[in-house]
Amino acid sequence: MIRILICIVLAFAASSAFALEKVGTTSMQLLKLPIGVRGIGMGNALVSAAEGAEAVWWNPGALTTANKNQVQVAQINLPADIQCNSLAYARQWGDYGAMSVHLINLFTNDMPVRTLAAPEGTGEYFNASDFVLGASYARKLTDKFSLGGHLRYLRSQLEEQKYNGLSVDLGTVYQTGLRSLKLGMAIQNLGPEVKYNGKFLDYREAAINDEEPGLEEYEGASLPTMFRLGVSFDCFQMFKIETCPNHSALFAVEMDHPNDNKERLNFGGEYGFQNTLYLRAGGKFGYDEESFAAGIGLKFDVMSEYGLNFDYAYSHWNRLTDAGDGFMDQPHRFAVAFTW
Repeated sequence: MIRILICIVLAFAASSAFALEKVGTTSMQLLKLPIGVRGIGMGNALVSAAEGAEAVWWNPGALTTANKNQVQVAQINLPADIQCNSLAYARQWGDYGAMSVHLINLFTNDMPVRTLAAPEGTGEYFNASDFVLGASYARKLTDKFSLGGHLRYLRSQLEEQKYNGLSVDLGTVYQTGLRSLKLGMAIQNLGPEVKYNGKFLDYREAAINDEEPGLEEYEGASLPTMFRLGVSFDCFQMFKIETCPNHSALFAVEMDHPNDNKERLNFGGEYGFQNTLYLRAGGKFGYDEESFAAGIGLKFDVMSEYGLNFDYAYSHWNRLTDAGDGFMDQPHRFAVAFTW
């Protein structure tokens, strides 16, 4: 296992220069957006520590870590009046593994159509939207090793231009046996190139040569593939700190390797009190506009057999955050989950 980790780290270092050359070359950017609110509050460092329906967004192999069924609804505020809503349902099948279905819907408000002849607007409006529908399956292959994956249907629309396609995610979780130490790995957004249908007026050469624009077909672009590798552990258990069983202190660290940018390092922590109150914080390195995150979670038992979870996270986006005027212009994340 140590040799494998060393090889992965060396591969990350060797690919950094190549990745910088591919900045801005992928499409379907919704797939790069963190969705899981608990993980966002921990600085996106949840590939080895995800549980329940939250695992859908970080590592499908972690679906088996929960022992109850769960449905989760989340809402994310983004700059420029962009909204993103998600739904995830995870069901446990005992020895047969776990399954999940999930969807994401991102959309913009109406925007004015602008042309060279009418830069202030033609009086017409358009909007953009992305939609993801997925199904997941995970199973414990041994008492320490879990493997999972999901298949997604992707749809993107910008006015009359549309794209339909498929993608695949794969993930694993390994319980090392060293107290509470866990290792998680996931590769996300594997699939064919994104290519919108129809044609567009190409002003690139026409504007330079003072010519009329011609109709051109859209070029293809890769999906934003991401490789995640992380470890996590409970600090009290890992370092044999004697404390009240009502307390927990999760620490997680993760390295991300996107195919269109340089490597990133995420780390986060979660303090739990009486399995009811959770305080979270995290830091992110290697990002252009992201730096730190924080969050809070509340978990309640309902009639002993059911559970209700509330999660909130705030992720600071530097200049994008500073440009927001009101509360709803800030990158707030909210989630509600029901467990049974």
